Amino acid sequence: VQHGRYLVQTTGCHDCHSPKVEGMIPDLKRALSGRPSSTPLPTAAKGEVHASLDLTAWQGPWGASVASNLTPDAATGIGTRYTEATFITTMRTGKKPNGTMILPPMPADVYKNMTDDDLKAIFAYLRTIPAIRNAVYAGLPPPAAAK
Repeated sequence: VQHGRYLVQTTGCHDCHSPKVEGMIPDLKRALSGRPSSTPLPTAAKGEVHASLDLTAWQGPWGASVASNLTPDAATGIGTRYTEATFITTMRTGKKPNGTMILPPMPADVYKNMTDDDLKAIFAYLRTIPAIRNAVYAGLPPPAAAK
């Protein structure tokens, strides 16, 4: 768990998956809970990437993406949808258990190269943080499953 905490803190997970209280300071009361419903999608512009001010939502050539809720909340977080094995598979393949792809700016290529022990440590740590009910797609159309 402590190694997972270290990896979450040093690989920048809070940069995108935690709402901010001021500037780029993560709101640790909502740590790793993903895009708040109060954060609108940024505007889209051809050939550009735009981010919300709290870095939890983006628009780019791939379309719109939002930061996932990584807390163990059963309804809106990784909760019961992920086991250690499905978490590792997601990080290795870039595809979530529901079939949707992990979209930019998530550095999936970084995580797919981590060792199984590192990914297990991250998952173990994520299971220990407070569960926060936060539907990151609230007010947005859900992403399409990969074909």
